[in-house]
Amino acid sequence: MRAIVLTSTMRRHQFVANTVATRMEVACVWQEEKSFQPLRYAGSAEDEAIITRHFAARDDSEQDYFKSHDTVLAPVRRVPPGGCNDSGEVATMRELNPDVVLVFGTGLLAQPLLDEFPARLINIHLGLSPYYRGAGTNFWPLVNREPEYCGATIHFLDAGVDSGPIIAHVRPDIASDDGPHDIGNKTIVAAADALATAAVVHLASPLHVVPQTRTGRVYKRADFSAAAVRTLYANFSSGMIREYLDNREARDAAVPLVTMESRAR
Repeated sequence: MRAIVLTSTMRRHQFVANTVATRMEVACVWQEEKSFQPLRYAGSAEDEAIITRHFAARDDSEQDYFKSHDTVLAPVRRVPPGGCNDSGEVATMRELNPDVVLVFGTGLLAQPLLDEFPARLINIHLGLSPYYRGAGTNFWPLVNREPEYCGATIHFLDAGVDSGPIIAHVRPDIASDDGPHDIGNKTIVAAADALATAAVVHLASPLHVVPQTRTGRVYKRADFSAAAVRTLYANFSSGMIREYLDNREARDAAVPLVTMESRAR
């Protein structure tokens, strides 16, 4: 099995690419630079400080969880934001003739790329679709005091926003002392394994997929704010995680998930 991986440049992205590379041949990894600049949503010096602390803590947590993944095991092509959609890059992808194209953390992929690899594009969405789609979809459940909605969705890509047929969901195993970045990184660990498993199963036998029929909530980058970051940490301070864990079984059951019906052997 030959795969290519379309991802970004942070340790989380390199961890996912390397997880896949331990399970199958990865011909090339496209690393697309991020364009999100969170400080643009700060309205004051205090806002800037709060946002800066939040993302510095994220980087420190990723260093802890993914410290051995400072390089990518497969050949790499670095491209600017949106660069995976460049016609020359798409032509290079085509020449590699991958059996599957695995995606995590790029910008929106344009129709020519989607059309190039029908039924071969499998994505990690960090969020539980269709309940939470768009940007920051493991951030907003914690702002909304809904840890049961944290997780990831493995799905086939289509032209919509995290709307393609679902292969599987995963949830992090949240512990009482977890902070927001622990929850995020635990989700990434589970999602990386599920993505690799889905790719292997996809080529061995037909995958059971579930079309998305619910609308859910869609968040945009522009929804992000320092006020939301303040609410996030206030929720942790006021016992949100303990409240969830005390009734986890019932709260998780209220958010039905999709699981893979077959597994790679």
